[in-house]
Amino acid sequence: MISKIGLIGYGKMGSSLLIGGIKSGILKKESIKVYDIDRSRAISAEKYGLRVANSLGEILDSEVLILAVKPKDLPELLEKNRGTLVEKYPLLISIVAGISVQRILSLLEGAPLKVVRVIPNIAAAVNEAMSAFYANEFVSKEELAFVNSLLSGVGKSVIVENEGDLDTITGISGSGPAYFALMINILENVAIENGLREDLARVIAAQTCRGTASMILDGGHSSIELIKMVASPGGTTQEALRVMEDRGFSKIVLEAVAAAIAKSRAMNRS
Repeated sequence: MISKIGLIGYGKMGSSLLIGGIKSGILKKESIKVYDIDRSRAISAEKYGLRVANSLGEILDSEVLILAVKPKDLPELLEKNRGTLVEKYPLLISIVAGISVQRILSLLEGAPLKVVRVIPNIAAAVNEAMSAFYANEFVSKEELAFVNSLLSGVGKSVIVENEGDLDTITGISGSGPAYFALMINILENVAIENGLREDLARVIAAQTCRGTASMILDGGHSSIELIKMVASPGGTTQEALRVMEDRGFSKIVLEAVAAAIAKSRAMNRS
C-alpha cells in the first residue's frame, strides 16, 4: 500500500490527475503532498484540501513522485536532487511532455531509478482521460499495477512496450481534447448563427460528441459503421460530409495530427 505520494507541479495536467484520482477513490487526500513554486497554484491546491509543501525537500522522501513540471524545468530539478532521489529510490511517474525515460535517466547520471512515463490528457479531471504509459525494467509488477489503477481510475489506460509509441499517442489523445473542443466550438457557433441560444448550442454540440464516443466505446460500432448509420443517401448528413471532403477536411486533420506527432518526436530528440 502506497502511503506517501508527492506531486511536483500543480498545473493543469498535474492537478487534473490528482483530482481525478481522488474523485475515483484511488487516491486519498491525506496521502498526498503537493509542491509548486508558483504560489497561486499552491493556494489552489490548499483550497482543494491538499497538503502543500513549503519546499521541494519536504516531498522527496515520497514513495511515489509525480513529475508534472514544464519540460524546461525538469533537467535542473533532477540534477539538483539526484543524490536524494538515488537514496530514497521513489517510483518516478513523469507526465512531462517530450522528455523520454532515457533522457530522465541521463539527467540522473544513469542511476537505475524506477521511471514510468505517462501520456494522460486533461479529461482526467472528470475521470474520462485516455492515458498511455511506458515503464522501464526497474518498475515492479506491483508498481505497474498501481500506475494502471491510478490511470484507469481517471478514465481508460493502456501500457505500451515501445516508448516511441507514446509520440503517436501524444498527437492523438494527448492533444486530442483540443481537436474535439475545436469541432464542438464550430458546431456551437453554427447553431448560434442559425438562431439557437448559446447554452442550448453548447449542450447539443457537446452531448453529440459524447454520444458518438459512447456508440463506439460502449455500443461496439466502428467509426465507419457509425458514419454509414447516420449518413442516409441524399440526406443532410451526406451533404455535409460531401462539403467536408470537397474542402479537404480529412487531409487537413491527417496533416495536423501528423505535425503534432512529429513535434513530439522532435521534443524527445532535443
